[in-house]
Amino acid sequence: MKEEYNHIDDLIGKYLSGEASEQERAQVEEWAAISEANKNQFNQFKLIFERARLVKDTQVFDTDKAWLRVKSRMAQPKAKSIQFPQYWNVLRIAAVLIVTAGVSYFAYQWMNVPDQVIAIVAQKEIVRDTLPDGSLAVLNKSSSLKYAYNTRSNQRKVQLEGEAFFDVKHQEDKPFIIETDEVIIEDIGTTFNVSAFPDSPTIEVYVETGEVAFYTLKDTGLNLVAGETGVYHKANKSFARLLKIDTNRLAYKTGIFSFRNADLETIVNDLNSVYEAQIRLSNDVIKSCRLNVAFKNERLEDIVDIIAETLGLTITREGEDYVLSGNGCGN
Repeated sequence: MKEEYNHIDDLIGKYLSGEASEQERAQVEEWAAISEANKNQFNQFKLIFERARLVKDTQVFDTDKAWLRVKSRMAQPKAKSIQFPQYWNVLRIAAVLIVTAGVSYFAYQWMNVPDQVIAIVAQKEIVRDTLPDGSLAVLNKSSSLKYAYNTRSNQRKVQLEGEAFFDVKHQEDKPFIIETDEVIIEDIGTTFNVSAFPDSPTIEVYVETGEVAFYTLKDTGLNLVAGETGVYHKANKSFARLLKIDTNRLAYKTGIFSFRNADLETIVNDLNSVYEAQIRLSNDVIKSCRLNVAFKNERLEDIVDIIAETLGLTITREGEDYVLSGNGCGN
């Protein structure tokens, strides 16, 4: 019986193209019924064949005409004609391989074209938007993302540059994956923040609720749960957990800053990461001045006034920016 199925791929091709005889059709159907593996193989061929028919501008290869043209250009011997059954079979096999390769390529392209693609860009202001799957994305300034969903691979994929907070609408059968640089962040039902600016030496992931997988294709990385921060060091391609919790990590999303005995340089850096206008310190002396202060959705102008009043500093304006100067830290 095995002998009959030595050329089953060729028979399936004839079956699907409608060129098989009744005997050959029966042989294919009998082979497919032998096992589940055979049935799956037949269905795969059938799927590729049907998808290939949907591709526009598909070239049709007529192997008979091609061979006749080649044969007419060949030098004919004078003594006798020569039969070419072996070469004919080789040509037919080659043609089948060429067409199969073409069909496979078009099928691959079809399988990998996403149904939904959107791009979100935050330039000088923070942007909040809802993704097509219902997930929330909050982009910090100077950040961008591209979201794509493919119903055939059943995968939601985000390419991120910069910083963004995600409140993912978890769907067990539709993985939510973020790619940035060489790092992959995979949602396991959570809200989390990703900081991945191109000029930063690190990529950081902070998990607010739930759990995420944080890894590369070459390193299993970390599984992070609520309250944990993971850091990927680009230079040596290593992962680490941060023990120190930054209470202002999500300030660009919440609008809330809380500083406890924080130095002025840290305060200014955190504020500058959120507001469009920037604060600058005129000298190193005041960088170490410390404050206990909290702000909630305050205007930057008011924040600067409070800092200056508290520390006894002077404010000057340079364009849209604020410059703080002084000789000490007040009382």
